[in-house]
Amino acid sequence: MDVTDSATAASGSASVVAATTVIKAPSDQPLTHRWLELETLSWAGRYRSSTNTNGRHLFQYGQDRYIADGKIRLDSQERYSINFHASSGRYFTWAFADEVGGDYREAAIASRPYRSPALSAAINGAIAADPDGAIYKRGLPTRGGYFYLRQLYFSATPIKEVTAEFGSLAIDHGQNSEITSFDDDGYISGERVSVRDSKHLYFDRIGATWAFLGSSLVPNFFARGGDLAHSNYQQYLVEKSFSQYVKASVDFTESRGTHTWREAASVKIPTAKVIDTVLVELYQRTNATTLGGVSYGSASGFAVSASKTMFKRLEFTGGYDSVDRWYGVYSGSPYLTVAGYAWNGDSYLTGRRGFTKANLKLGKGISASGFYGQTITSIDRTTVLGFNPQLSTYNAGMNFDLKTLVNSGRKVF
Repeated sequence: MDVTDSATAASGSASVVAATTVIKAPSDQPLTHRWLELETLSWAGRYRSSTNTNGRHLFQYGQDRYIADGKIRLDSQERYSINFHASSGRYFTWAFADEVGGDYREAAIASRPYRSPALSAAINGAIAADPDGAIYKRGLPTRGGYFYLRQLYFSATPIKEVTAEFGSLAIDHGQNSEITSFDDDGYISGERVSVRDSKHLYFDRIGATWAFLGSSLVPNFFARGGDLAHSNYQQYLVEKSFSQYVKASVDFTESRGTHTWREAASVKIPTAKVIDTVLVELYQRTNATTLGGVSYGSASGFAVSASKTMFKRLEFTGGYDSVDRWYGVYSGSPYLTVAGYAWNGDSYLTGRRGFTKANLKLGKGISASGFYGQTITSIDRTTVLGFNPQLSTYNAGMNFDLKTLVNSGRKVF
């Protein structure tokens, strides 16, 4: 699910590659610092409204989200650790759960009569061809504060240039965001090796991942531990800072027979008065993919966004993205592909869209966030099968950094 608060974004990037840090002097260390580092402990509440292309509300509820993210150190030099990331949310792309008002399943079922006959036939055919079709036909419930361990992995850095990880991992975006990659709440099961040695290898970081991408309905790692015995995902990534202002990444990913290139560059513009940072991201799926007997062709997309921090408290971002209507093929699900529920950030999904988001620091450990996205050119209206569930969406809520709030009185974590 799309996350608009900075605490979650920081935890997602930190979980990709373990880094060796300098241990503080004993007098400055929290009580648990020697063996436990809790990077994120937060609760967020928000109101979400989402309208599909038929003008029906799929979300108009109050939601909440819990996150705990950190590591258990196995040695004093922090070369070996067990890392974890747990959150609420029942599915691959959802960390928020509906708590006030109705439920997504009820709204989705109520919207079915408003589909065109051709669209209904296409979706019913995709459900019949999907291994999880019976679940999708009943609808996906979203109520309840379920709390799952999404990531749990062992990390080893025997020398400072090389880190190896094994277990349930975050997905390495490089400089791409969840718009053109996978949702920040997503997960894979496997291993990753990262090398940081720009002196000899030119690139700041070279990463290789071999894993299993799937189990969209099973976020709990203990319930999908068998995924470690399978492999359908390979990613090879390079990342480079060309100056203190420009950082870029390129990666090639093969998953379930799809071949995808992704490129992104983040550019800081310190002399500009209206923009601090510009992010340009691209992807190209270079081959056709067959799901349920239907072939989905190659495609490409992009996103461009600009960010500005004002008054040291308010961070504002605006942008435009274009994601092809078959982006759901990465899920391996015929239903999700036809219905347009792609595995990128679920506030974006497929289509051409303008968006804005903001994060305002209200005080120590407390922030307010908002997001608004509007489909500008709906690619779904020009095709029978394309179905973008979000013509417009907005979120507004607050995030409480419980770690900061607890530590303001006593250093615990």
